[in-house]
Amino acid sequence: MDLVGTARDLAAARFPGARAAILGGSTNTARRTAFSDLDILVFLDGPPAPFRETTEYEGLPVEWFCHTDESYEVFTGREIADRRSPLLHMCGEGVVLLDQDGFGHRIGEEARTRLRAGPPPLSASELEDRRYGLTGLLDDLEGADDPGELVFIADRLLIAVANLILAVRRRWRSHGKWLLRRLREADPETADDLLRGYRRLVCEGDPALLRHVSTRVLDDVGGRLLAGYRRDAPR
Repeated sequence: MDLVGTARDLAAARFPGARAAILGGSTNTARRTAFSDLDILVFLDGPPAPFRETTEYEGLPVEWFCHTDESYEVFTGREIADRRSPLLHMCGEGVVLLDQDGFGHRIGEEARTRLRAGPPPLSASELEDRRYGLTGLLDDLEGADDPGELVFIADRLLIAVANLILAVRRRWRSHGKWLLRRLREADPETADDLLRGYRRLVCEGDPALLRHVSTRVLDDVGGRLLAGYRRDAPR
């Protein structure tokens, strides 16, 4: 199946007045699998956008992300502040399917510029929050004697360390498989060490390597933080 052509036909049939449509995700890349769906970002002039919907075409899931120009800016603004922007990646790395007035190509180029600029840096308080959370997880790991609890603690620790590395290096964070992909791009050696440490804990019950790698990352950003940490409640 020609997935780009299929996505173009689907977008044109469902949204004939669309200002632009972009195919994102891994569908048009070497990372496509038998379970990859079609992620299609559509720009409309007004209602019913913004909305998100999942449909199906010949057994293939189709994820529709429909926006106006204004709603796209609101959503990407929130995503950038959160240091994770699926919309920017869809626009900047995707394939333009429809483009009535050049808007699709313009917004794609703008997204690539914003992606290259990276997410905002961590503030001093945000870095302290990360250090405090990671310190607590390492203490939990050290004190756990239940094999099941160790696995759950290790899961949180793995994700927290990965996100800390990306945040400190001003790299875009993500979830699931994309979190690992972004971490491998930013720091392949530490990514491999974390995976080996996590597998060793899960398979052998030995937390030593995961603890060592996580402590090394924590030390690089200021080290442990417990006593002296304080946050006032929001007003």
